[in-house]
Amino acid sequence: MTTVTGMTLDAAAVASISDRFDEPDWLRQLRAAWWATAEATAPPTGQEEEWRRTDLSNLPRDAGLLLDAPSMRCALDPDLAAAGVVFMDLASAVREHPDLVRQHLGRREGVASHAHFWALANAAWTAGTFLYVPRGVRVDRTLIVHGRIDGAGATYPISIVVVEEDATVTLLEQVASPDGAGIWYGGIAEIVAGRGAQVRYANLQLLGDQAWNIGAQHVFVGQDATVTTLNAEIGSKVTKAGIDVRMDGKGGTSKVLGILAAGEDQRIDINTVQDLAADHTTSDLLYMSALYDRAHASFYGLTNVRPGTRQTSSYQECRNLLLSPQAGAEPIPVLEIEANDILRCGHGATAGAIDPTQLFYAQARGLDHDAAERMIVRGFFEQVVAQIGDETIRHEVLGALAGRIGATDDEAAA
Repeated sequence: MTTVTGMTLDAAAVASISDRFDEPDWLRQLRAAWWATAEATAPPTGQEEEWRRTDLSNLPRDAGLLLDAPSMRCALDPDLAAAGVVFMDLASAVREHPDLVRQHLGRREGVASHAHFWALANAAWTAGTFLYVPRGVRVDRTLIVHGRIDGAGATYPISIVVVEEDATVTLLEQVASPDGAGIWYGGIAEIVAGRGAQVRYANLQLLGDQAWNIGAQHVFVGQDATVTTLNAEIGSKVTKAGIDVRMDGKGGTSKVLGILAAGEDQRIDINTVQDLAADHTTSDLLYMSALYDRAHASFYGLTNVRPGTRQTSSYQECRNLLLSPQAGAEPIPVLEIEANDILRCGHGATAGAIDPTQLFYAQARGLDHDAAERMIVRGFFEQVVAQIGDETIRHEVLGALAGRIGATDDEAAA
């Protein structure tokens, strides 16, 4: 890992990234164009609806750029490589598959609320993941990326997942860093599902207690495609994520799932856009949080049903367990319905303590208060994790949650 201490992120710094990695001209030009966009796009002021619940005044903007971090470990079995699957770190993909990467890197805009940070990542990334699944290929195992940051500084990794027509894949990305290290993690992800593709994508965030996580995702759902995303936010000091799901193909389906488990003084703020732009599309969202100590979670979700679309179906649900009198939650669902012919468009939001009846019922069967609370919170999150339908992801996410909510007897014994 190399840290460029004190380097101001400017046009010269962006050019130095290309020099360091001996990048081709097309990538140098792409970085420069995105840096110009970042300069021309003002960062949030805090007055925007999506940003008024997150204070950016202490964001470590002067953090030194981490050129070689995070380390991204991923492995591809030979049979999948023979079938044309590409799965490697993004810098290696640029060298080994330049024409393929060039078709997808930096070609899309992210969620509007995060436009400045989206441009920064496209200009200054030094690490990331590239996954490409060709037409008709069905990946029958869970692919996993392990990301690790071991020093203080700023890093802007990019993940690109491209799944072509009638292909299938499941990907779990994990990122972690130690407590005490001041980090600005500006990771973004692009997920593109072609016609009839089936994609399951999970992101497990385990950053340390001094990390600022300012990230964004853009999900493109093609005709008759099905995309399920799960974001599990457990670590960090501050997390602000913008998730944009574009339902652009007729008959597409998306599930937008989220888990927030926060304690101490953590702040987690999520804003989502479910953009139903084609007929017969379905997009459902389920976000659940468990908040301890003085933690606070905010959720601002927009469902936009475009004019002229027909027979769309969408729902937002955000539920929050407040496990301390000082914890707080602020769920804000918003619906913008610009079409008349819809099947469903609704929302639901709750915030409150565990139902005393549930606690009494569990304790009446021999559990003490803490064990009963752990069981209820775990069951609460199981409802989300089960919907992604992958045992590897379920095991990893629930195992990571044990550090926050406490381990079950079986997990403790293991």
